[in-house]
Amino acid sequence: MTPKDAASGLFAALPKPITVDQIQEYGIDVTESQARHLAREILSLNLYWILAAVEAHILQKYRALIGGLLFESVTAQWSPGIFGLEGWGAYRQELEERREYYARLMDDRLNPMGLSAEAATLLEDLGVVSSDDRPKLLMLLIDYAPVDQYAALLDDVR
Repeated sequence: MTPKDAASGLFAALPKPITVDQIQEYGIDVTESQARHLAREILSLNLYWILAAVEAHILQKYRALIGGLLFESVTAQWSPGIFGLEGWGAYRQELEERREYYARLMDDRLNPMGLSAEAATLLEDLGVVSSDDRPKLLMLLIDYAPVDQYAALLDDVR
């Protein structure tokens, strides 16, 4: 598998932007704005796991290439829908902040389910969803962040 194949495989595994209807299937009522914010957080959580898997499984000389190719695909697929008026550049700053935050939590020996719980707490604190919807939100985050899939995809990269 080439770096381009790896980036394509990772992008294909990445959930597509979530819609209001998909969120409502979990029993969570949201506005379009809240759905976009939730989609960004799901994207950030997935990109955290993907980039962590790339760092763990890929030779250093290919990491930036795979990340760059992945980001090109994400920008094309997800823009401008969830990035809003600020665009990809502002989201990249948000993503880096989330990655650092998630990495600190994982350094404290948090497991993947715990990280999803932290993302849910963050979304509650920001007022994106109510605390009453926390159990539903956790199910949604677990369903939309397939952690195990990313490492398995990279096992064949050479």
